[in-house]
Amino acid sequence: MPCAAGNSGLGGRPGRRKVSSGAGISPGYSLVELLLVVGISFLVLVVVIPAYKNTNTHRALFMAARQMAQDIRACQQENMCAPGMSVEIVFDVVGDCYYLASGVKILRKVVLPAEVDLAAVRFSDRGNALSFNSSGVPRPGGGTLTLKGRNESFFYYVIVAPVTGRVRVSPTPPASWYGG
Repeated sequence: MPCAAGNSGLGGRPGRRKVSSGAGISPGYSLVELLLVVGISFLVLVVVIPAYKNTNTHRALFMAARQMAQDIRACQQENMCAPGMSVEIVFDVVGDCYYLASGVKILRKVVLPAEVDLAAVRFSDRGNALSFNSSGVPRPGGGTLTLKGRNESFFYYVIVAPVTGRVRVSPTPPASWYGG
């Protein structure tokens, strides 16, 4: 059946065509919308990346301090269990590492992560070495090891109590530093 003049045959009013929505406009985003999304993404990255780096440095520093405390406790236990054998830990501030040694024999070398510095070693008489007697008391009388985040101001302290040999990790220096 032929269409009447002016009727498009699409079921609309005569003389008008039915137009689907969005005809003639390509689906997509405008330049303004894209720039807005890129700008917001950039701002989020500027805020998140430094926070993520600080978190990683802080975590590496904490884990290095915990590992060091664990190795000191293991050295203490070794000296308590085998009184004839003397195991000591020698700390190398320049190389950011420490050695577990028995006499002149190095049992194990532990290198600190790249983000962590061994900033200071404070023991009373033996310099950078720590050992324990057969009852677990530290020979130089205890002391403190200071670990620092390489590019940050984070510190952790591994504290060895002078009388008991208790080893603990703390984000604050020991009270003895303040005369307490």
